[in-house]
Amino acid sequence: MNTVTLPQSLLKRIDKLSAEFHTTPAAIIKNALVERLDYEEWKLKQIDAGLAELKAGKGIPHEEFWASVGTVKNARKKAA
Repeated sequence: MNTVTLPQSLLKRIDKLSAEFHTTPAAIIKNALVERLDYEEWKLKQIDAGLAELKAGKGIPHEEFWASVGTVKNARKKAA
């Protein structure tokens, strides 16, 4: 079994959640770790895919990107 030292404030939060969800603190911690690791692995795959697209010439010029961002911002301001 592995051991990790956690701050008391975090342990209190885990205990509170485990009581709310009627589960063990270990289950809360395991779920949190699984979700975070899944996210980090997904993020790395997305970054690698994006870099591969850029290497394949599928990117857009810097100016075109910022122009499209400005268009979205302006549309949001008009809608508000």
